[in-house]
Amino acid sequence: MAGVTFGAMLPHGGADEFVGWSPTRAWARVRDAAQAFEELGYDSIWDSDHLMASGGDRSGPYFEAYSTLAAVSQVTSRVGLGSLVTCALYRNVAMLAKAASAVDVMSGGRLIFALGGGWDEDECTAYGVEFPSAADRVGLFAETLEAVLRLWDGESVEFSGRFVQLRGARCRPVLERRPPVWTGTHGARGLRIAARFADVANWNVGLGEFERLSGVLAAACRTVGRDPATIDRSVFRLVDLSDGSSATVRLLASQGAPPEALEAVRAEHFVGSPEEVVPKVQAFVDAGARHVVLLFLDAESSDESASRFMREVRPALELG
Repeated sequence: MAGVTFGAMLPHGGADEFVGWSPTRAWARVRDAAQAFEELGYDSIWDSDHLMASGGDRSGPYFEAYSTLAAVSQVTSRVGLGSLVTCALYRNVAMLAKAASAVDVMSGGRLIFALGGGWDEDECTAYGVEFPSAADRVGLFAETLEAVLRLWDGESVEFSGRFVQLRGARCRPVLERRPPVWTGTHGARGLRIAARFADVANWNVGLGEFERLSGVLAAACRTVGRDPATIDRSVFRLVDLSDGSSATVRLLASQGAPPEALEAVRAEHFVGSPEEVVPKVQAFVDAGARHVVLLFLDAESSDESASRFMREVRPALELG
């Protein structure tokens, strides 16, 4: 598992960046960013699986995850494509397997399948989606992941779970190979599921928590009889390499955050000059991160941070 990959989150409306934009203008920026990220050399590009923006103003355009990936697959040719992470609550499991398989075929086998149990209760309430207890969300996540993988085998599937029932279901088109499977769970039970099924465990956490979760994941692997070295770890972080961290300042102002919030974001995320960011990224790599997924806070209107990361940060890293 040598080497480290770098993924880029598409601008997608989740941080209020498309408030006041027309849908046509917003889509043009998503499309252009996907092409720019591929040209800059990122290994993967990602969207986010929500039904509306998650910032303070939730009125901006927000495109559905798998139709976005399908469209982006037609304007890119090399990068992996995924949704970080797909919410198990939002789709019938057979429809999810079919949508994901369609993206894989349309992209020439570039799908990365990332799944989580869901967390946005306000969104579920707004759209009439049942929001179960935390324990039940983990149960649904586990059954969804297992059922999707079985459906991708192409055979008729019988599945009698508490949350998922299939009676002779088949997934067409059949995939020629299983896409990489990522999980986005943090609890001990979710990490045991990751240990059973996942290729990569992704976490949106700071360095100390990343190291703690790595230990929990290793223990979970040993519990299920798996070598911990056979599952990769990934981290998701915000990035702002714009002059004076201006994109972060604008975002925090739009959220009504106090001025001191900037220092907290700078401490936890990859915000600052390239010289300041390099050791932050290196610390995660040294702690075992083999995939780093980045959300650029200026990406709604600029490729500055995405470009500077590849030109000034990545070459300075010791990646093994």
